Formats: sequence, structure tokens, C-alpha cells
Amino acid sequence: MKKILLASLIVFLALLFTPAEGLSGDTYFARCNLKVVKGSLISWVNWQSTQDIVPVGRKLEVNYNGGKKAQLKDPKTNKEYTLILGAKGEQYLKKFVTKRRTSIKNFPSSVKKEIKVGLANIGMNKKQVYIAMGPPANADGRNTNLMTYSDIMKTNLWVYKRRRFGKNIGVQFNAESGKVSRTEGIWRR
Repeated sequence: MKKILLASLIVFLALLFTPAEGLSGDTYFARCNLKVVKGSLISWVNWQSTQDIVPVGRKLEVNYNGGKKAQLKDPKTNKEYTLILGAKGEQYLKKFVTKRRTSIKNFPSSVKKEIKVGLANIGMNKKQVYIAMGPPANADGRNTNLMTYSDIMKTNLWVYKRRRFGKNIGVQFNAESGKVSRTEGIWRR
């Protein structure tokens, strides 16, 4: 009986001190421009009407416990954000952040300009649009909350939400070249 109690105690203590699934304070970088709404909220819908962004390539401290939300901290500004992933799993977190800094330095100046203001334009490739606008809300007619970065990159029609009841933004890619062939609903500033 004592052996059973001792074994139970050891198992209990091992479970008690085992770290929770997820990432705690890991350093990542913004994979794309992250659109900030309501002061500190970043949503998988990536609302396009907001002016406040965390720019692509920005170093971020990520705390993630395996749920549908992650906490991001920008060490440069000390701002903290709540990122709503749309689904549970690290694969969905990776739509927004990456371990390697995303660079735009080798892109043409016209593409860099569009990325800095968060817009897509004819001729940009999928990676460039993703960097500029982030993950779309819908891709090829499917909601992207359960799609990974790789899943999204295989699709050719991306739809972004401008605001809750506003007109959507559409970006269509040529299936052969992977470049933007048409946009709809993009506001030029």
C-alpha cells in the first residue's frame, strides 16, 4: 500500500511541475503586418480598416499556452497585445509569427511601399501580399481560421474583411504565376 501511495505521489508531483504546453517568452518576429484593433487586440480576421500595425519583421516576445489566444510583447515599444488565433494550435500561431525575421529589403521599392502601408497591388506575389496584409479571412471560399500558412499559400482567391459591416477586399492570384491579377475594394491612401 505504501508503494502505491509513494508511486502516486511521484506521478502527482511530476505532473504538477511539468511545464504547460506552449511557448513562454520565446522570441519571434512578425511574419506580416499585424493589424491592431481596440488598442491591443490582433485578430485572425486581420481587420483592414485599422491604421495601427505591428510591422513585419518586428521582434516580439510570445507567450502561448496552446489555446486560441497568444500574448505578444513588443520589446521595442513595451506594448502588449492579445492575438486571437481563430483555433488552437501552434500551427495557427505561425500564421502570424515566425522564428526567422521576415525581410523585405530585396523587394522592389514599389512593393516595399505597398507593404509599409499594408496594401496589395497587381503584380505582387503571394508572399508579398501576405506580408503586407496578413492572413486573409477567407481563401478560395473557405474560412481561414483552421488553415495554416502553407494551406493559405496554396489558394488563389483571398478575401479580407475591411470592418465588421463594410465591403470586403478581394485579391485574386494567377494560378500559374502566383502573382496578383486582380484586386477589388482596396482603398488607396
